[in-house]
Amino acid sequence: MPANLTPEYKAAEQSFREAKDPQEKLVWLEKMLAVIPKHKGTDHLQADIKRRISKLREGLDKKSKQRGFSMVVEREGAAQLAVVGSPNSGKSSLVEAVTNARVEVADYPFSTRSPVPAMMPFEDVQFQLIDLPPISREYMEPWVTDIVRNSDGVLWIVDASDLDNSRHIQEVSEILEEKKIELVGRDHPEAGLLDRIRKLPALVVASKVDVEGSAAGLAWIRQRFEPRHQVIAVSALGDTHFLEFGRSVFHLTRVIRVYSKMPSREADLSKPYVLREGDTVVQFAAQVHKDFVEKLKFARVWGEGKFDGQRVQRDQVLADRDVVELHI
Repeated sequence: MPANLTPEYKAAEQSFREAKDPQEKLVWLEKMLAVIPKHKGTDHLQADIKRRISKLREGLDKKSKQRGFSMVVEREGAAQLAVVGSPNSGKSSLVEAVTNARVEVADYPFSTRSPVPAMMPFEDVQFQLIDLPPISREYMEPWVTDIVRNSDGVLWIVDASDLDNSRHIQEVSEILEEKKIELVGRDHPEAGLLDRIRKLPALVVASKVDVEGSAAGLAWIRQRFEPRHQVIAVSALGDTHFLEFGRSVFHLTRVIRVYSKMPSREADLSKPYVLREGDTVVQFAAQVHKDFVEKLKFARVWGEGKFDGQRVQRDQVLADRDVVELHI
């Protein structure tokens, strides 16, 4: 079966070949794997890309350990999100509040000195948040932007009570731009990699809204970022369930949950398979078992806006909370 590689894949492959930096090569390989057509004709190529990704990550891990810190955080959960912000923006307090992880929280700047991964539950999935040292001209760990660049998205924490927000926001934007990282809206058509620029979907989180006088700061933040970025207001001290925050993270990452069902049995709703918006039945089948891609004949789908047990083909696009019964 011919590979039928798309122009998007070929462009990513060309950029990979031209890349000199291992971290940049890793990003382009992941882009190639994300956009490659998923069918039998590309099975060997997909396996080769995965092998090269694994080898590059292993090499980066070894270099990181030699330098005394980790530049690559192994992915867990439905998506990996880098948590960025200026000194004392409230990053660590928020991560601790939504994940129950033990994070060093202090009222002085630069208390975070290493990446701190923690899992945030939302309904029946979990997201990996990485609390990072602050982005600042005064001092910044050199590996911070490497982790940001390799993430699936960004949570940009902005202190609503900070009277110097304009300068801090400009500083963060400029530093990321220098590292060829651009934070874009969730629906930006060029999210991903383009001309060596890493375009990452970002959610702006206005923190410390419980502090007196923060209302004016929150209004300024909304005026500054909306409608390009969604702005959500939180208080690590005042909020308890963070449902809106979790829902916004879920929306940002374009995650969908799909459940499996065996013929003549009830659906297994205990643990969803995690896919992305636009993924199809065949991509779900690949997650269930690698052999199912080749053997799949058709599927039946239950979900909102569908007939119960509707028979569909391999290229049927799935939606959040669909239940799929595979027939091979």
